[in-house]
Amino acid sequence: MADNGKPLRILHVSALNLWTMKGNAGMCCLHETLRGHLRAGFSVTLILPRYNLFNTDPAPLPIVEDNEFDVHVAACSWLPAMKTVWSLIGLLDHWPNLVRLCHWMTGWFTWGLLTVSMLLAAMRLRYRGKRRFDLVYAHCEYAAPAGYLIGLLWRIPNVTRLYGTFLADLMRKPLVGLRYPIAAGGFLVPHHLLICANDGTRGDEVARRLGLDLGRFRFWQDGADRSPAAAAGGREEILARAPAGLRADHTWVLSCSRLSYWKRVDRILRAIAIARQRGCPCQALIAGDGPEKQRLLGLAAQWRLDGGVVWLGPVPHEEIWHLMHAADIFIIANDVTNRCNPLFEAIRAGLPVVSVRDPSTADLLVHGENALLAQPDDGTELGECLVRLCEDPLLAAQMRQAQRSREALLWTWQERMDVESGELRRLLETCSPTACQPGGCW
Repeated sequence: MADNGKPLRILHVSALNLWTMKGNAGMCCLHETLRGHLRAGFSVTLILPRYNLFNTDPAPLPIVEDNEFDVHVAACSWLPAMKTVWSLIGLLDHWPNLVRLCHWMTGWFTWGLLTVSMLLAAMRLRYRGKRRFDLVYAHCEYAAPAGYLIGLLWRIPNVTRLYGTFLADLMRKPLVGLRYPIAAGGFLVPHHLLICANDGTRGDEVARRLGLDLGRFRFWQDGADRSPAAAAGGREEILARAPAGLRADHTWVLSCSRLSYWKRVDRILRAIAIARQRGCPCQALIAGDGPEKQRLLGLAAQWRLDGGVVWLGPVPHEEIWHLMHAADIFIIANDVTNRCNPLFEAIRAGLPVVSVRDPSTADLLVHGENALLAQPDDGTELGECLVRLCEDPLLAAQMRQAQRSREALLWTWQERMDVESGELRRLLETCSPTACQPGGCW
């Protein structure tokens, strides 16, 4: 509660988009954070960009009424022109250094213009809508400057939330902050509290190397819930709604991710090809969409995977739970990190896991106990892991049982957000309206 006894009023500014998750499809972390704040009794207002910041599609996003959250739009009318520039930069792929320079420059422009757009949207809320807030909460590094400036102007605490980082392996190189200003800015923009996802990308290492005040840094894993209704229906319900070609008599190998390069769905396709060559009747169920889709379709054709892959497209989050309970195996073979929400959910669902050896998942996946692990670039070994699980139902059953011991390492979303809500309340108790200063309260 705020000092006046009213609910804590939080203004969320996000460069990540909520509308892609209507029906809970796509990344669930933003949606679950907002829901957690509502459960805590907070008042939630959300500012989102009118366009998707992370692709080159110039079309505006559909404005969908949301009964849960008070959603407002930052117009970002400059963004379609910027996306045209991004598309033109893509034509310069024969000059990689020039491409990097162009992306660096347009990154600065995008960051600055987005900050201005979000500030204008916030000012409209305050002065035209006569709204007041107790705290501003910025989602991801692109929104961090807007959160800081809003907090500075209104003399309220600002929180930054980061959903991982790619900087950990680059920190020993010179001028990291200058070469990757937006990624570093997520950490360095002044804040009263910085929350970074413990998703295997080692954001805690980055925070230490950048010299952050660790008293204001929280390194938390996301939650993962078990849906009690998900076990109902079984394969029959999935078969009734899935694309043609899904076969009930095959072993279902489930993958859930955005189809981006670093998700390495190509490794999964290669493993399926090897397993089928060995006579294993398995099918990959690929849930997700993204820029790699056409390349992956080409690989599936090249490796003669007709009947071996079922492309499900974007799947609402609740339906992912149905897939988890109907599937036989969960497979994930990312670069960078495999410690992510789909893996947490697969553990909750008791699915045997086939994955790559990855230090970030060492506490969650034990080879031969609840998972079979291959070297990252050994497609043959990954395929052999699939064959072994398909041909040994006793081993698969033992792995399902072993997943229960791993659940103790996971938070539910309720637990995760209860911890965060407590931190936000304590932050408000230590920050009086007259003492709140940029980067700290005295």
